[in-house]
Amino acid sequence: MRSKLLLAVGLMLLEACGGDNSSATMNASGEASIAPEPERSSAAPAVQKVDLDCDKFKPQSATGGQPADDVAGLRHGMTEEQVRGVLLCKNASYAINANKNNASLPAGGQISQINLNADTGMDKVNVWLLGPAGAERVVHVDRTIEYSGGKELPVANITKEVAGKYGSFDDTGYGSQRSGWIVRARNGERMTNSNTNYGECRSHNLRTDKVLPCLHAISYEVVPNQQNPALASRFNVAMTSFAMTNEMITATMDHQADAVRRAEEKADTQGLDL
Repeated sequence: MRSKLLLAVGLMLLEACGGDNSSATMNASGEASIAPEPERSSAAPAVQKVDLDCDKFKPQSATGGQPADDVAGLRHGMTEEQVRGVLLCKNASYAINANKNNASLPAGGQISQINLNADTGMDKVNVWLLGPAGAERVVHVDRTIEYSGGKELPVANITKEVAGKYGSFDDTGYGSQRSGWIVRARNGERMTNSNTNYGECRSHNLRTDKVLPCLHAISYEVVPNQQNPALASRFNVAMTSFAMTNEMITATMDHQADAVRRAEEKADTQGLDL
């Protein structure tokens, strides 16, 4: 793999241009393949080129002997920069968008939240990051892959592959639809559906109002093809780290406390000029 991948960032082609999508993004050498069209008022604006060092964004993995804890090379604790780098080095066709908002903390104040999504049209990745503003870290990743006609994968192959990567799932079937979960308690012990907290910990809901008694939850879902249920039309895998969520909540509260201490020190030296 080349250590450097030249990426095109920005609007590549208006829909009116039509034609093969590959001609609207990257050619084999990694350069933008759109010729400028200055005579057309609707021509795409100039494309900004950036030089991305893919060696800097190698996907991380769990420590030796531990179950896999990533989705598409993305794992909890990554920064937004790392997320974007891993995604674009994996597939330069991803269109990446992100929005930032705030969530309330139980002790008061707010925590910064970034919702980032990458989409090729058939492959979509969603990433949630939490933490103090400017220091957010990944707490959730999910990926959905859709299959076009004639390119579907057997459902049995998908379930075997996810189990091979993440371990055995608590499988559930709804008709021909297949889904499963792996839920672990805070000490890493595997939980089962007979445990009291299993239902709440199985959820991928982002909770900043309370500390959940769970480490993480992993799930998968396969939606079968209507004409042939043995084939998949869509597949989803998701992972939420409740431990990292709690860590980011604590980091944000510590950041708030530090700001109060600095303000108190400043107040002691300056006082009020009444």
